[in-house]
Amino acid sequence: MKYIDTHCHLDHILRKLELVDFEQFRLSNFPENYEASISISCDEKAILPTLELMKSPSVYGAFGIHPQDAAHYNSELEAKILPTMENPKTVAFGEIGLDYHYETDSRLIQIEVFIRQIQLAVKLKKPLIIHTREAEEDTLKIMQDEIPKDWKIHVHCFTSSAGMAEKLLAHFPNLCLGFTGIVTFKNGIELQGIAKVTPLDRLLLETDGPYLAPTPHRGKVAHPGHIPFIAAKIAELKGIAVEAVYLAARENTRKVYGI
Repeated sequence: MKYIDTHCHLDHILRKLELVDFEQFRLSNFPENYEASISISCDEKAILPTLELMKSPSVYGAFGIHPQDAAHYNSELEAKILPTMENPKTVAFGEIGLDYHYETDSRLIQIEVFIRQIQLAVKLKKPLIIHTREAEEDTLKIMQDEIPKDWKIHVHCFTSSAGMAEKLLAHFPNLCLGFTGIVTFKNGIELQGIAKVTPLDRLLLETDGPYLAPTPHRGKVAHPGHIPFIAAKIAELKGIAVEAVYLAARENTRKVYGI
């Protein structure tokens, strides 16, 4: 069963591994059932490397500004992001959102930039990739206020509460939750419970590479070749065949991203 890594940062992965040739890396490290990956550009420095990577047949892209870089968002940066949306292999706007993990004075800026990027994505008719960490209340309110209910949304690397998952899935019928290597961690019990009850037709497989490599590769550089470990854990949690997870996740990727 073929799979797509729906969220990774290929430019960061190659940089951490001190490599430049993605195709050679793919051939040496990805299993035969790898089909494609969506490489995310979420800061200014990643725009050009991501566009270059998208020349590879199996690489798609998404562009936006991460909440931790919200202070750098301005009209000039926006003018660099907008042309990327015209690339036929750009499948979404993101990742964008809110991140309150580090206590700073940036919350109001994050909110302003989040809303601005949502509005752009809706205007451009692009699916949204949402990042939210320790910001459930504000994230949910902004999403409900600004995003049409039927929008295609990927809440990536889901680590919020079960209650947040329920509210998101109930309000947005075309929203999927992305599960990363965290679901394989020994201390990922709460997330494992959420993955277990998330309907098969509402989940996506992602690595968020180079971060969050799954067990047994924890602590190493995560990459799209690690998706099978995530799929296997979700299958174990649900008590179903791993083929069913691959099949559902692949169909969900088609529905959200059109790939």
